[in-house]
Amino acid sequence: MATYLFTWNPKKWEWSTLNSNIEEYRKKGFFDRRWSCGSTKKIIKGDRAFLVKLGRDKPKGIMASGFSLSKVFKGKHYTDPQRTALYVDIRYDVLMHPEKEKLLEIEYLNKIIPGVRWAPQASGMTLHPDHAEKLEEIWREHLLSSDLFPVTPAEEVPTPEKYWEGATRRISVDAYERNPRARKDCLAHHGSTCAVCSFNFEKVFGSLGKDFIHVHHIRPLGEVGKAYVVDPIVDLIPVCPNCHSMIHRRKPAYSIEEIKEIIITTSACC
Repeated sequence: MATYLFTWNPKKWEWSTLNSNIEEYRKKGFFDRRWSCGSTKKIIKGDRAFLVKLGRDKPKGIMASGFSLSKVFKGKHYTDPQRTALYVDIRYDVLMHPEKEKLLEIEYLNKIIPGVRWAPQASGMTLHPDHAEKLEEIWREHLLSSDLFPVTPAEEVPTPEKYWEGATRRISVDAYERNPRARKDCLAHHGSTCAVCSFNFEKVFGSLGKDFIHVHHIRPLGEVGKAYVVDPIVDLIPVCPNCHSMIHRRKPAYSIEEIKEIIITTSACC
């Protein structure tokens, strides 16, 4: 999986539907849109995408992340219908509002990951794997600090093979689990205590652990239809990172009850 940097300069193209697009993202947990990729033709389905806001006006920085839904294709140019441009379809799993949410700013990126042109002239710039790995790390930290993105265990981070195995259905479910509003509604109802082992981070770590918990999707993917809408109270459940990892040690995943039984049985034997 390659990682590409896409750009948006409000001075060159007015994103007139940004507010409604962000509202759609917040309702669905993801947002689909084609985006210009400059002269790059190597992008394929499943590649990682980051969108950086540029221009003279601050803030400037990364405002969205997602994955390519398509290979590169031609379409009418976004500013001149007499010309053509290269595009890819992108499913954004995070989409921030530059005026209302804190972006991962270019000044910080230049400091932490020097040697990368974080303000490229056109979309479609590929990142070196080492730089991409570091970007994923600080992007995750940034989203966590903004309460926008729960921690995901390593085995749940989508690789191209895993990510596309369930096609749109898998992407949609993953996006709902990361949706900050769905997560908030889930925790408001269930609390932040692990539904399996009853571990509570705040009780052990104090304010540092407040609201820290994974959110697990209960319903098996095989039962999810194309028109399925996730209910954050019925379909999502808080679990600690350890239990979440154990749940996904099998395909299909263990149920909450099965993991509870394993804990009870193991404890009785010891």
